[in-house]
Amino acid sequence: MTNLIPMARTPQLARVRTVAQDAMRGARWWTLLDLERTLRADTEFWRDLWAPSLSIAAHKVGLAGARARLDEAIAAGFHQTDLFEPELTAAFGRDPDWAQVLERARANVPAPPLRLTAWPEPGPAAPLRLDRAEPHREPQLLSRLPRPAAGAWQTARELLAWTSALWRHANARINAGDAVDVLEQVANGARYSCVEYAIVLAQGLNALRIPARRVSLRRGDYHDGVGQGHAAAEAWIDDLDRWVLLDGQHGAYWVDEEGRALGLPELQARGRPARPVHVGPRAGIQDPALWSAYFAHASVSGAAWAPEGYVPVFQDGQVLPTERLLREAGGAYPRLSDLGVAVAALDGEAAVRISPAHPYAVGGVWNGEAIEAGPGPHAAERRFTRALDRAPGEHRAELAALTPYGPLTARELRWTAA
Repeated sequence: MTNLIPMARTPQLARVRTVAQDAMRGARWWTLLDLERTLRADTEFWRDLWAPSLSIAAHKVGLAGARARLDEAIAAGFHQTDLFEPELTAAFGRDPDWAQVLERARANVPAPPLRLTAWPEPGPAAPLRLDRAEPHREPQLLSRLPRPAAGAWQTARELLAWTSALWRHANARINAGDAVDVLEQVANGARYSCVEYAIVLAQGLNALRIPARRVSLRRGDYHDGVGQGHAAAEAWIDDLDRWVLLDGQHGAYWVDEEGRALGLPELQARGRPARPVHVGPRAGIQDPALWSAYFAHASVSGAAWAPEGYVPVFQDGQVLPTERLLREAGGAYPRLSDLGVAVAALDGEAAVRISPAHPYAVGGVWNGEAIEAGPGPHAAERRFTRALDRAPGEHRAELAALTPYGPLTARELRWTAA
């Protein structure tokens, strides 16, 4: 018999349960039977524990009608006969109706009170590493940036234009990956390369809560020659639901024939150059085909991909390290509007907690309404948690992450309640 030790609500009931449990373990059947009147008052466990146990005890001592307690339990909804095997079958298996008894017990299994039937899952991707300023430096950077616009795409475009206007390109390098350092030196008259534009743009976007990282672009045979590389940034744009490549040096991004802003994998897959759109003061990309050649090979903060084999050496012999090497670009591009769900308890009720893929999510959205945090010590978690409707029937909800720029693309959750 499976060992079951239920928790008691009162000390008196706890003592009775302990005595009964010990009697079951020690095969002291009369002791267990003597407790029957008291155990019947234990409504929490009478049907599922004590009634079948007493049937076994009555059979063991040879009492007539030993099975009556088991039949009573089954009539009340008992179905866990497997927990009392092989004792039940040893006691009553020769009864001519035993097969029907077991069938009645199996039919007692109720429908689950809740069942989640469809839920969102994030797609597979390599760990996301953004290019952010150090936490203690980010407030200094934020104080130097233009104020964000209402939408993520407008904010990104304005920051792109602002970055490209900070200085005129030069081949000097600051040899530091900090946007505040770059801006301080630029304020003193310094001029830098495409790398420093990418640093300021990527770290500035992250300070404005737009996920961004640096991109290293390389021409076809980048292991030899000169001018084989270029640096840019890319950002996840909430209101476009996509990654977009942004060139801080030229104040440009690229669009397809329908005017849709493009990400790097799309630019790599094109058979012809895309059209650059300039938002800065200088239209620096005069020859789209020349600059499209830099899309041949690329890596981003944290990952590189090379379907035909990775060449880890650049034109001057320097090693091109990468934290994670992939075969295809898709693994480096998580869809940041994705979300997962966790099951949680909220005020004693079954609930779903949204787990956004977006690193700057500030809350969740349930059927178009922001989830309120509510009071209590776990208020932050409540911004992502909503209790499930227990009304009988089928239910559906649209879930989304909420960022400083608004709700992201919704995902569907479905469940049934009995």
